[in-house]
Amino acid sequence: MMNKLQVALQLFSVREDLEKDFEGTLRQVHEMGYDGVEFAGLFGHSAQEIRTLTARYGLSPISAHVPIDEILADIPGCLDTYREIGCRYIAIPWLDEPRRPGNPGYDQLMKDIAVMAEACLERGMTLLYHNHDFEFVQIDGEYALDRMYRNIPALQTELDTCWVNIGGEDPVAYLHKY
Repeated sequence: MMNKLQVALQLFSVREDLEKDFEGTLRQVHEMGYDGVEFAGLFGHSAQEIRTLTARYGLSPISAHVPIDEILADIPGCLDTYREIGCRYIAIPWLDEPRRPGNPGYDQLMKDIAVMAEACLERGMTLLYHNHDFEFVQIDGEYALDRMYRNIPALQTELDTCWVNIGGEDPVAYLHKY
């Protein structure tokens, strides 16, 4: 007998509905047949409330896209909140222009990501990076994305294959690579 493939929804795609009706949206996600969710905002709800709702609707809280500034404002508090919800993965979803490769804040970003990745590991969690096309700029003959993963071993990837393709690379090759 084959095991059922578990499918989760990135809640970023229904964020406006979540903001209006958090519980109702989670109920609808469950009714559509999803097994899990990746959060993209908590919309003022506590970790306990969210854990209760995901349990009520049989949704595994797999991961969360959390803006880097939100994490950096209180690394332990932020990570502990998502751990309490049940998320095993925290994904950095976006970089503002000053932090992107080739810009003044990039070196500090690399240090910050290393600290966040270690803090995740201490909690039994994994820090992920969700790429876009701007990480496919070359730094000393190497893509910034590859350099990031090489220099921060605790960081894992959440490859966005569309952006890999737009960045000029073969998404399948990058899936195999990471």
